[in-house]
Amino acid sequence: MSTSASASASARPTSSDVAEQCARHVLHELISTEQQYVEDLVSGIERYSHIFSPLPSLPVGLAGQQHVLLPYVTQIAKLHRYRLLPLMLQHRNQLELLFERWYALIDQDFFNCYVLFAASQRTSLQLYHKHELYFKQRLQITLGDPLGIRSFLLKPVQRVTKYPLLLSRFIQAFYEHRQLISKRVFEVACRLETRLRELLERANQSDQLNDIKHFNAFSILNEASFITVGEFQLNDGRLRRSYSCKLFAFNTCLIYTESKGRKQLLRGNFLLPDVCFVALSKSFILCNKQRECEFLCQPAVLQKWETIVRQLLDQLAAAEEAEAEAEACQTDSASGQQQQQQQQQQQLAAERDAISRTTWYALH
Repeated sequence: MSTSASASASARPTSSDVAEQCARHVLHELISTEQQYVEDLVSGIERYSHIFSPLPSLPVGLAGQQHVLLPYVTQIAKLHRYRLLPLMLQHRNQLELLFERWYALIDQDFFNCYVLFAASQRTSLQLYHKHELYFKQRLQITLGDPLGIRSFLLKPVQRVTKYPLLLSRFIQAFYEHRQLISKRVFEVACRLETRLRELLERANQSDQLNDIKHFNAFSILNEASFITVGEFQLNDGRLRRSYSCKLFAFNTCLIYTESKGRKQLLRGNFLLPDVCFVALSKSFILCNKQRECEFLCQPAVLQKWETIVRQLLDQLAAAEEAEAEAEACQTDSASGQQQQQQQQQQQLAAERDAISRTTWYALH
């Protein structure tokens, strides 16, 4: 009886088994489309990189512009080929672990290449349209590429847009079988779906950095992560006037601009952590020793930006504390080594004195 009951219990499917079974079709679509996406990226990079080889027919405006036409595509391909796709294949029967590790990749900023790609896409498409006739003749006719490079440049945007939709289908399947699936699987899937939507929103918003006149966004983007952007009515204490503005948040600074139609004029910045955030009833104030700005907004927007700024300041404070602890450990280690060296030197000096005394006695 006991053996039979034990065998029955072991044969009973686990929560992880049920989760994989009820979402099998979605999982198959996720992995198969991911494999196709990686193949498309790799083949596209190989195909379109060849047009930049030394060719007499290459237009002057395209020479040396591969990084402009294909911005961050190589980084995106590496992310999916060597990290995300292997993760999906390895944990296809462990959805909870798959979602957790996927979430960790986003949390560690591996997917920031999509934000950089989206911010670069406007310039990339401008270069394409400038030489559209050449691309059609060279690629779509000569190389037999009917879709062309413009279609290839849209693939990363299409892919990152599809992830939240696929996760929503996972969540729906889990909900329909919620009595058999652990709450943990459901929660991890929801957290990942939320983070993917945040990534998509960041990528979409990063295009607005191109609207700032006389501003090289990539001087910041290559060293810092773009977080979000908001629109406000700003009371500028330094200029002593009010105007419509946009506030761009990075993990190292806050930049504010004046809106002039579709264009943005850079008006100032606040470096983190050297900024003070003051929440009022219908506005918030950012200030430092040089300037003070009041951003008028609704309470919900106020709460959102207070959370963003507080989290950025807490992250920087934690990073500084960790760095200080590391330096202290290094100092303690160096101090210990110094003390050990001093003890060794003292021991050697004592041995030399002993040898000298022995020699003196032997001579006399």
